[in-house]
Amino acid sequence: MRHTSTRWSRRGFMGLAAATSGLALSGCAGTLTKPAPGDVVTFINTNATWGPGFDAASKVLKEKCGYVLQSRGVSNTANFQQIVRMSSRTDTSSDLIKWWNGYRLTDVARDGMLADVTGAWDLAEKNGWIDDPELKKSFTWDGKQYGMPLYKTYYVMFYSKKAFAKVGAEVPTTWQEFLDVCEKLKKAKITPIASGGASSWESCIWFGQVLNGSDHQFYLDLVEGRASYLDQKSVDAMKLWVELYQRGYFSAPDIDSTTVPGLFNTAKAGMQLYGTWNTGSFTAAGLTDKDFGEFILPAMPGGEDSVIVESSPLSISSEAHKPDAAMKIDEVWLDPDVQTAWVGFLQDLSANPNVVPKVKAPRDIAAAVAERKPSQAIRYWEASPPPLVEGNVLDLSAFMTNPTPGNIQPTLEKLQKRADIEWKAWNL
Repeated sequence: MRHTSTRWSRRGFMGLAAATSGLALSGCAGTLTKPAPGDVVTFINTNATWGPGFDAASKVLKEKCGYVLQSRGVSNTANFQQIVRMSSRTDTSSDLIKWWNGYRLTDVARDGMLADVTGAWDLAEKNGWIDDPELKKSFTWDGKQYGMPLYKTYYVMFYSKKAFAKVGAEVPTTWQEFLDVCEKLKKAKITPIASGGASSWESCIWFGQVLNGSDHQFYLDLVEGRASYLDQKSVDAMKLWVELYQRGYFSAPDIDSTTVPGLFNTAKAGMQLYGTWNTGSFTAAGLTDKDFGEFILPAMPGGEDSVIVESSPLSISSEAHKPDAAMKIDEVWLDPDVQTAWVGFLQDLSANPNVVPKVKAPRDIAAAVAERKPSQAIRYWEASPPPLVEGNVLDLSAFMTNPTPGNIQPTLEKLQKRADIEWKAWNL
């Protein structure tokens, strides 16, 4: 059954207004969201290069539920959001949508753009394909789930085995050991940490890491609006970030992350904090298990063992042409056979803990999570209202170009000023 809500949030209305003003997108939107024939279910997403993976999964989906995916990728995130929002109120909506979890999911679910898939989640739990209360919470609004986990990524430290071998470094297990590794790499004229973000969303990677790594509960309180960016714990976390810069451990903040596999291969960079979904970039560049690995960054002083998590929902449009077929795909998405085909391409981890890719690096992360059971925190990008995060990311990007002690307070004041405004708007 299709359901169209008349409820509009301020941001939902503004998003649609922006979309309808983009006349150049109208023809593209129609092409990307028109119905597909027969057993084909349309799926709009932001990952044009993931088509082969969706094709691999579709071969198994056909056996499991009788339907296949037709991936329609829009690489530009702004265009993607405009197309989805513009088509969501019409009969041109795609059947399935790759979106974001957390507050970004709530933003569109409460506006009636997505269908309730609670039954599919319950079925996956019953079959033993998922048992993850924290992840489930990030897919939930008003007690119901609005998507199935497309994947589950952990933000971990990628490292160059060539660079580590060159300086005689081992994978660190404490924060001090991590600093020692950075120092060894620096003395060998190897950039210890490749970290972009001066002009992109990537600025939130290390910001979230220093907050969560220093105090997990404070990070949760902050992103939920229960704490202030001006609290001393925020200041202390920023000081730690600045200290790493002052020690000379970071690359220039405008580094292109696509170049990091090459820097690893030539031992010009030692580490990079990134989502395990980026594993495929390293293998595509020709690196093997002998060349790179991944480890969970040790807790910072006073912190606990914790890791940042990212996941995207495989959501059903409330205006889907084939809602029943889309639901059948969601019901079997976490089936081990489907996930084996999918992660075999993606080389990332599945929300089904019983399925892991063949590449050693993410398998090591899965094993570490299972053994250590670190606390988990949703990625900053999805952890607060979208306008708040997107504005703060711009300020954090600017901070990365001038990461000095004197710039900490002015930056945090900007973040908190925006938080005061956007939390009030969110709760209207």
